[in-house]
Amino acid sequence: MLIKSNESTTLFQFYMSYNDASYLLLGSPVEQSLSPLIHNTAFRCLGLPSRYAAQEIAKSQVATSIKHIDGEHIFGANVTIPYKQAVLPYLDGISPVAKRVGAVNTIYFANGRKMGHNTDVEGFLKPLSALGLQPKHVVILGSGGAARAVMVAAEEGLKASRISVVSRNLLSARAACHDLQIGEAWDFSSLDQLIPDASLIVNATPVGMWPKIDTSPIPDSITFLPSQTIYDLVYNPEETRLLQAARVQGARTLGGLSMLIAQAAASFKIWTGLEMPVDGVEMALRAHLSSK
Repeated sequence: MLIKSNESTTLFQFYMSYNDASYLLLGSPVEQSLSPLIHNTAFRCLGLPSRYAAQEIAKSQVATSIKHIDGEHIFGANVTIPYKQAVLPYLDGISPVAKRVGAVNTIYFANGRKMGHNTDVEGFLKPLSALGLQPKHVVILGSGGAARAVMVAAEEGLKASRISVVSRNLLSARAACHDLQIGEAWDFSSLDQLIPDASLIVNATPVGMWPKIDTSPIPDSITFLPSQTIYDLVYNPEETRLLQAARVQGARTLGGLSMLIAQAAASFKIWTGLEMPVDGVEMALRAHLSSK
């Protein structure tokens, strides 16, 4: 379900548009988001009466949107680009992880207080835990909100001794490293010297995402090693051009679908106290993606 609002929407109309949803996704754009499919499948599998809707909003509507998460009609929300930082002033508190990352993707109530949390760190680490990786050098492509969560995960969860943040906007990479006090900033011209030394390479950019599936953030001239793991946070398509190239060259690959489900499952548990039925959710997601 997708709800759209605009500048002319009155507060009453804006509020009433939420009435058939217990949980929301706030962002722009949200039309292609798989979050409604994920959470509504989970609610249905568990027999819960809740519903989840995607709400596309303008920046001027952030404060109003957060206000309407009242704990009576709307019990929680996910936040996606570009508002993961914009929501911070309107919350009563944030978790230590969200404070560390500097961004919120999950809003919930605790003891009557409207709180923010970031499940991207947990979501990123969950698929890696089964692999038993202990990467010494992590190369992260991108410097936005997703990249910042990966930076925190690489330092605190993976205990990487070296973290390189690579961005086409070097100033943005430097800002991320400075804000988090993690890693070193590079531009994309440095990939040829960084990639051979990396244990784990993470694409935290949208490059390669549908519909531009023929693109890759790493030039074809750069090769991968069987000892390396390539983790692409893009989940549509499930195997990006980057992952295809890495697989052919013998590297271990990991797609973004696993992280998408893991971060959603963490939000789901915060809201409901229940474990998400991930098998049913994954089956629904794969069926949906294969039909596209």
